[in-house]
Amino acid sequence: MEEKLSEKPVPFSEVLKEIGITNKATAYVLIEANPSEIPNILEKLSRIENVKSADVVTGIYDIIVYLEAEDQHEIGRVVIRDIHSIHGVKKATTCMVVKI
Repeated sequence: MEEKLSEKPVPFSEVLKEIGITNKATAYVLIEANPSEIPNILEKLSRIENVKSADVVTGIYDIIVYLEAEDQHEIGRVVIRDIHSIHGVKKATTCMVVKI
């Protein structure tokens, strides 16, 4: 006969807290750029602390950036202050990661 556990499952967010990992805000930034400026843009992106990865892609966007920050407000500040100001960035579309 199987024993049934009376305890509820522990949410993943609680497990992360126990090992010192917080739930940070994350986003993808889809960049349209001047093609000749892509190497310069990548170099500048590599200097931004919140940028965890930046990849050149094919299609309507030229670069996809993955950001991580303490909250959505910091994501917004990084996009406006740091990414939009890079020479050669024509447009940056921010896609916040949501938890459902």
